[in-house]
Amino acid sequence: MSVLTLKILLVSIAGAVLVCAYAPFSYWWLTFLCPAILYAVIANQTIRFAALLGFIFGLFFFGFGVPWTFNSIHEFGHAPLILSGILAGLLVIILALFPACVASLTIYLHENKYFNFSTVISFACLWVAFEWIRGWIFTGFPWLLIGHVHHTGPLQGVLPIFGSYGASWVSILLGCFVAVLAFAKSKQKIIAALSLLIIALSLYLVNQIVWTHADNEELDVVLIQGNISQEMKWDRSKHAFIMEKYLAMSKRHFDADIIIWPETAIPTYYSMVKDSFIQKVGKTAYENNIDYLIGVFTFDPQNGQVYNSIMTLGAELSFYRKQHLVPFGEYLPFRGILTFLERYIDIPMADISSGEGRPLVRLKGHPVGSSICYEAVYGNEIIEAMPEAKFLVNISNDAWFGDSLAPHQHLEITRSRAVETGRYLLRATNTGISAVIDPTGAIINKSVQFQDDVVRATISPYSGVTLYARWGNWGIVSILFGILVGLNALRWLTRAH
Repeated sequence: MSVLTLKILLVSIAGAVLVCAYAPFSYWWLTFLCPAILYAVIANQTIRFAALLGFIFGLFFFGFGVPWTFNSIHEFGHAPLILSGILAGLLVIILALFPACVASLTIYLHENKYFNFSTVISFACLWVAFEWIRGWIFTGFPWLLIGHVHHTGPLQGVLPIFGSYGASWVSILLGCFVAVLAFAKSKQKIIAALSLLIIALSLYLVNQIVWTHADNEELDVVLIQGNISQEMKWDRSKHAFIMEKYLAMSKRHFDADIIIWPETAIPTYYSMVKDSFIQKVGKTAYENNIDYLIGVFTFDPQNGQVYNSIMTLGAELSFYRKQHLVPFGEYLPFRGILTFLERYIDIPMADISSGEGRPLVRLKGHPVGSSICYEAVYGNEIIEAMPEAKFLVNISNDAWFGDSLAPHQHLEITRSRAVETGRYLLRATNTGISAVIDPTGAIINKSVQFQDDVVRATISPYSGVTLYARWGNWGIVSILFGILVGLNALRWLTRAH
């Protein structure tokens, strides 16, 4: 086997194995190892071959990491098999371009000088830069960030300061400095060892910081998981049955403070059931001193727009309209170009509009940061509710993903949101995984997937604010941009003289 073939094999394995760092496998330490293998393998390669190695790494990472996109398009979007494969494959190819850019730019910036302090810093900065770009370009897909797995473990303390992108950076640094220890010359080994020592001491210190604190109050919360199939949810003749099922499941818990139903638990417009079913639910809220938070569609007669919404019912009636819609699930992106796809893909919520602003809803008198489904993957949007929000709620319908890795990965992302904000996060889903997550990212209670289930727990409202909640992603992005520019400017100036 040639050296080049061996390198291709190594990055293929590293990319595929990296998926096991994420839920449900949760071998988080693989985020140190697998990117470091890519860093080591591209050493002394040409820019083009480094790009190829990064691309292959990305193909295997995202190919094994997000195969559920095919299931969503084919099984629930009812697209033809071949078209589903093409669309899912195109997504993986596009995502694979990001590690390709990281690898090629590292070689471009450092030529043949490798396994030293500056290349490790550049590689880590570039990795995070392209994770960040991936998080917003073409509406963004910030899924499977390296930092998402560090809601637990030694890097947990980085999340409240720099968020998931900061945890990604530190994780890459640790792995790559170990690679320098293994392969570099003696001088660089000393620098790498000192760098690892400094990082270890810094992690110890940041893990001692407590950013937020519990208020002197407890709330008894209940999450209702109705386990409604996609076929039933969009069958209008079943809507009454679905709504009554949620109410029946709630009746056993009328001694709670808060009851939460998942995304589109009421699968019709609020205005259509306002004077019937909503009134019935409101009566139970009044009689039992309960506050509900419910997923429902709302319609604005002034602009004719439909919104995927959250409604609170009880002491107050308030609404939040989903802002960040799911491409191909709630709207067709680039409609002018991709209109032809509407003939082949069934998008049941294709007419959904994006809401404006992120108003805080209130439960039991407390301001609450709310999000719907996919919005939870955008940490910079979740922190818009800080520091006023006392806890967070995310409602979702992960039935779109079927029995795949996605619901587990989605839950893991919300765990990182809890750590970043220092708040309890209540996650109510249609088919699972529903969970109550504490401010340290630990799961207090969770549901069984694909079953009628109820999750009940006692939580506390929290006060205080993390640094990440203050400065968001711009904090770490600005710092890393400055490091990357400064480091390479210094290197070029030194070489010029």
